[in-house]
Amino acid sequence: MDRAPTRLLRRLAWTGAALAFGLIVLGGVVRITGSGMGCGDHWPRCHGEWFPPLDLPTMIEIGHRWAAALVSAVVLAMAGVAWIRHRSEPHLRNPATLALVLLVAQVLLGAVTVKLSLPPWVVVTHLANAMVLLAVLLVTALRAGTVEQPGAHGAPLPRHPGHRLVLGTAALGYVVILVGANVANLHAGLLCLGFPLCNGALLPPTAPLASLPWAHRMLAFVFLGLVLALTIRLGSGRSPDERRLGRYVAVVLAITLAQIGAGAAMVLGLLPPGLRVAHLLVGTLLWAALVLMAFHSARTLTPATDPGKHQLRKPSLLGDLVALTKPRIISLLLVTTVAPMFITPAGLPSPSLVFWVILGGYLMAGGANAINMWFDRDIDCKMSRTRLRPIPAGRIRPSAGLAFGIGLGVVAFAIFWYRVNPLSGWLALGGLLFYVFVYTIWLKRSSPQNIVIGGAAGAFPPLVGWTAVTGQLDLAAIYLFVIIFYWTPPHFWALALIKQGEYAKAGVPMMPVVRGEQRTKFEMLAYTLILLPLTLMPAFFGALGVFYAVAAALLGARLLWYCIQLRRERSTTPTAWRMYRYSLLYLALLFVAMGIDRALPFGHSVVPAPVLILDQPEQGLAIPAGGHHGH
Repeated sequence: MDRAPTRLLRRLAWTGAALAFGLIVLGGVVRITGSGMGCGDHWPRCHGEWFPPLDLPTMIEIGHRWAAALVSAVVLAMAGVAWIRHRSEPHLRNPATLALVLLVAQVLLGAVTVKLSLPPWVVVTHLANAMVLLAVLLVTALRAGTVEQPGAHGAPLPRHPGHRLVLGTAALGYVVILVGANVANLHAGLLCLGFPLCNGALLPPTAPLASLPWAHRMLAFVFLGLVLALTIRLGSGRSPDERRLGRYVAVVLAITLAQIGAGAAMVLGLLPPGLRVAHLLVGTLLWAALVLMAFHSARTLTPATDPGKHQLRKPSLLGDLVALTKPRIISLLLVTTVAPMFITPAGLPSPSLVFWVILGGYLMAGGANAINMWFDRDIDCKMSRTRLRPIPAGRIRPSAGLAFGIGLGVVAFAIFWYRVNPLSGWLALGGLLFYVFVYTIWLKRSSPQNIVIGGAAGAFPPLVGWTAVTGQLDLAAIYLFVIIFYWTPPHFWALALIKQGEYAKAGVPMMPVVRGEQRTKFEMLAYTLILLPLTLMPAFFGALGVFYAVAAALLGARLLWYCIQLRRERSTTPTAWRMYRYSLLYLALLFVAMGIDRALPFGHSVVPAPVLILDQPEQGLAIPAGGHHGH
């Protein structure tokens, strides 16, 4: 269907996506041919000139830069069209704006890559950001060609039961690509010869870095398993939308098999350059296909919303267990866990440390969420937002849900203790106990300040990430804790404004239920006005640089605008929905901006606070000098 009002935006987005795809592959050619320093350490000029004499490495590198300039022009034009013609359509304006932000980050990362002479972690970050930019351009193009169908009061429509599995598969695909990029940039590909086993063994070799290509291969096989599961689950849909989604899954499966075949040939052929380029090309194509599949799965409605269908397809046991962990909530917690790991004064973390922190953090948060669902099963039955959860819906027994949550917590603590450090394990466990006992059991049903005090559980992840790298707790980590503490009330009360009727029915004394909408909006504004200066102070005192300061100011201005709009409007539901969704993006981008700023040559590392070291086995426990800081 050709939507004339969005035709220009759609064409620019598709053009930008096609150019970004080619740019990613060309960037791979730059790396594989060793042309990354073909222009020396000069940027944006090449050897100090705009048009230098061209040998092959210089020609490849400068071609990559001019292609990047072309992508920049198209993305800039797309964002301009979105703001001029579609300012009142957030579903078009927001992704176009995000694409522009990602483009700026990509240009800065490209400059850093050259100035620092191609450090592997910057090269991989450059690729990671490029993949996200490609995804956002694709989503913008798809949205511009799709008629949006919002639910009641602007709420999202219920999705197909397979949507979460699709998102999980796409996320794993992204991780596999980045792990593969680490293998290439650390020159570890030849440490795991043979196929499908690594050097003929099931377990990874003991040589340094040898576990990295082994992990890449194992994750690829897990990804293939998920794609096969999707093919079985979604390949027999009856409605036109389901059949279309099934076709996308079939395409993803075909590209996955081609990618594994290219990877096998590459390893067996001892990494010939042509196959390495083909592997990157097919991997980028696979990522694009995953984005398309995820987009259409989000718009494939549940069978209950299709004409003539009245019952939801019963989720699988695996799907229910994953649902108990609340993966969408955990994704934000992981961002606030990992980002602080890259801004500590201890330097960059190793890939293996990041992996174990992510795994342990997910399991610990998932265990807390599962226990929360066990305890809240009585009130979850009364709320439309929660009544289809596995325990209140009767698909998982309460005792089994509780045992699952406790088991996840135990495994997570063991991972932190043996693979990270004991202090991070205790902090992660402290977050679980605080969430379960202080928020869920004590405050949630007894006080309108439940989310203010109990919400501090969500501020533990930065402490975990910081101590995982430094082995000690200092004032900078506490500062990140405070930022999330003040972010939580305006974020969650936006949802409480929308669902206040359901909270009242369930007997949960949320602020809008007990104090009313106007008092809630006033307190949301008050917390936001405290939050914004807090986010700017690291730049003001020199702990972070100009990039972070600009990002924090722009992100905070938008959050403040939503608070003011809520105060002005009587019918708050549409604006509250937009604020709730934006606040999630706000916190994630704020922490990502910290990591990017730390990587920039003109950025600053976080200045460590004075600490008092207390001895403990294997790690030191550092408490900020000057007394206890808490709430």
